[in-house]
Amino acid sequence: MSSRRTPLEARFRRNALVLMLLLMGGAALALYLHFKGRDPGVYALPRQQLKVPPQGKVRLMALPETRGLPIWSVDTKVNRIACNRQYKAASQGWVIKQWKNQDSLCHDKDPEPARDCPGASSEWSTSTSRYCHWKAERKVLLSMNAAKMRNHGCNPNAKGNVGGFVSYLAWEPKILPDFFKQRERYMLRNMQEIFVRFRFRNLKVDDAYECDRSQVDKEAMHTKGIVHSYATATFSEIEPGTRRGTGRTIFYQILNYDARPKVQEHILQGRHVYLTCNYRNNKHSTMIYRDTVFEFGQPIAWPPRKGGGDWVDYEFNLLAGMKRGIKECYGDIDPGNFKFTGFHIGTEIKNGAYHEFMIGKPEIEIIYSRDPG
Repeated sequence: MSSRRTPLEARFRRNALVLMLLLMGGAALALYLHFKGRDPGVYALPRQQLKVPPQGKVRLMALPETRGLPIWSVDTKVNRIACNRQYKAASQGWVIKQWKNQDSLCHDKDPEPARDCPGASSEWSTSTSRYCHWKAERKVLLSMNAAKMRNHGCNPNAKGNVGGFVSYLAWEPKILPDFFKQRERYMLRNMQEIFVRFRFRNLKVDDAYECDRSQVDKEAMHTKGIVHSYATATFSEIEPGTRRGTGRTIFYQILNYDARPKVQEHILQGRHVYLTCNYRNNKHSTMIYRDTVFEFGQPIAWPPRKGGGDWVDYEFNLLAGMKRGIKECYGDIDPGNFKFTGFHIGTEIKNGAYHEFMIGKPEIEIIYSRDPG
């Protein structure tokens, strides 16, 4: 019996082969489009899918059950604890940071809870800000009211500082005794992943106030009230073989809320809100690289006026995103020479705005590629 195919059989086989190639090509194109512009690991796998290398280890820094936290100075030029120092040893590096607050939390000398924070372990408040702490639930409430500051908060950009009024829950490892002595624990060359997790709840947002142009600094870009929230990790480059910093610092920010409609549109499209390389910061080189929560498949923390106000649980892989930022900003430099120098969650407001929010159960998990000791 002849094994030769009929014209119909040959045509069928050829069409089947073409169809298979088209399907394979389509699948490859879909994968390419899905991961185009992304480095592996930027959008982190769930923790349970990751394996710790045999030579590595895991380190977890969670908010401890303390009655309160140390409170940072309001002076952006001085990084130091200003009050609540008695909690420094037990805080495990967690602090409250406040920048440009014209009525510092440290002016409140009676940290007993007020009725505005029912069940809280401690409460510090002034005319412009509030900090409440629930130690058992591992959560804090923070608020800032720029409208009660001088000139209705209409001059936050004075002297060329582009920042606004800031309130953060922060992890500041520099207050830990091992930060300088055991620096290999904080060098990225020893790390495989850095996860941060926290709960965030928007309670109140008011950005209706608009300043008269004559009231703001001449270099200020905005006159309207602005409210935005983000989680930020800071990384500083260290000269190999030394303890000296090069002056190059990276602020890797993940935006989880911005009251401005145009920015909300960017968030929902997974677009960078901004990317600033070599930002002028005295003589140093600073990179500000901002992702959005939507890029990680996670939702915006809407306030009640937008139908939200509920707790939102977040998890981000900082290390891979930061490496992507280095690549896009600085090119081919070694990210292993950077040191993990801090992490903060909170708000930045400008021009008469008000923001009240809660943060719960924050933690940082470092998965080391090798045991740094």
